[in-house]
Amino acid sequence: MSPIITLTTDFGLADEYVGVMKGIILGRAPQAKLVDICHKIKAQDIEQAAFVLQAAAPYFPPDTIHLVVVDPGVGTNRRLLALRAGGQYFVAPDNGVLTHFLTDDFFEEAVYLDCPRLYLTPLSNTFHGRDIMAPVAAALANNISFQDLGNNVIKEQLTKFILPELQIDAIHGNISGVVIQIDHFGNLTTNIHQRDIERLSLNPAEIEIVIKQKKISGLTSTYGTDTTGKLQGLIGSRGFLEIAVTGGSAAELLKTQNHDPVKVLAKKNP
Repeated sequence: MSPIITLTTDFGLADEYVGVMKGIILGRAPQAKLVDICHKIKAQDIEQAAFVLQAAAPYFPPDTIHLVVVDPGVGTNRRLLALRAGGQYFVAPDNGVLTHFLTDDFFEEAVYLDCPRLYLTPLSNTFHGRDIMAPVAAALANNISFQDLGNNVIKEQLTKFILPELQIDAIHGNISGVVIQIDHFGNLTTNIHQRDIERLSLNPAEIEIVIKQKKISGLTSTYGTDTTGKLQGLIGSRGFLEIAVTGGSAAELLKTQNHDPVKVLAKKNP
């Protein structure tokens, strides 16, 4: 099977940056299949990029190469790395964007990139996606030895951001979480997973969701179930609790941002 290289960036589509990286890759690995995961990550939003990558990567086959260029520290002393995790490869800045793959369940090995023979010259201080990371992704597609890309680094040395933690009150049947993603529809994804609700044996029809002092009763099955324009809670395709408005934007209605608190309560609790 032809090697697959995915691209996730905050470049948008108005400029040439994405196309240039694809040109570099195809010039060096013409057999590669390129897949765009997302190029509309909010500018410099490492956490959003990490969440999108976590949601997408499991659907790709083994040995897929994920190129991630959300790099606010470009040109500084931040490091670039190649990671093997969960049977796939990742090429990215060491800035936390790969946080979700630096767990014992996924992590296999990593190197800090040090292979200047692969890089474009002259090397730009502002576009390492083009000059360093795209060539490295192409080299992986050409079956370069992983160890030839640089120097081994242990998981504990790599940069991670602090993941928002759930607070679960099993006695009262309450869960406290936060908003972790706002999609372009204005739907809010929280870090409360379906299994967290199931673990407390909560009846989806008999819970109450509280966000920004608004209360939502029960879960609906899909976005179009409630056509009244009211806030609704549901379990989205990623398995997490979402808050949405049919035909509208929950984010705009609630003036919500990432990390805003969300609670799930058993209805018996006020």
